[in-house]
Amino acid sequence: MASFEMSNSVVGMSYFHALPSLISYGAGFDTQCYQSLLKGRGLLFADQQLMAEEKTARLVRAYASDFRIDFARATIKMSSLGVLTGSQGQVRWNCSLPFASS
Repeated sequence: MASFEMSNSVVGMSYFHALPSLISYGAGFDTQCYQSLLKGRGLLFADQQLMAEEKTARLVRAYASDFRIDFARATIKMSSLGVLTGSQGQVRWNCSLPFASS
């Protein structure tokens, strides 16, 4: 683990030692994640930005009570995408650019 530790923060803790205390919702991804956003305690700045616009804040409020049905639908939809793996897959250095075939 020592090879993964970053330099000490201002308070003298490494990022990886401090991270568990920063996570206000458990180790899982559940409604607690959204409830934390409602309290202004998003794990990342980008997470908390979901509350900045009414369009996404409305979804956060709805998912704070239950998001399982939408999550299940999205998972099923993603499973039908036919992702290429192994030697058929692609590794892109820049995901916004199409893969140049050789």
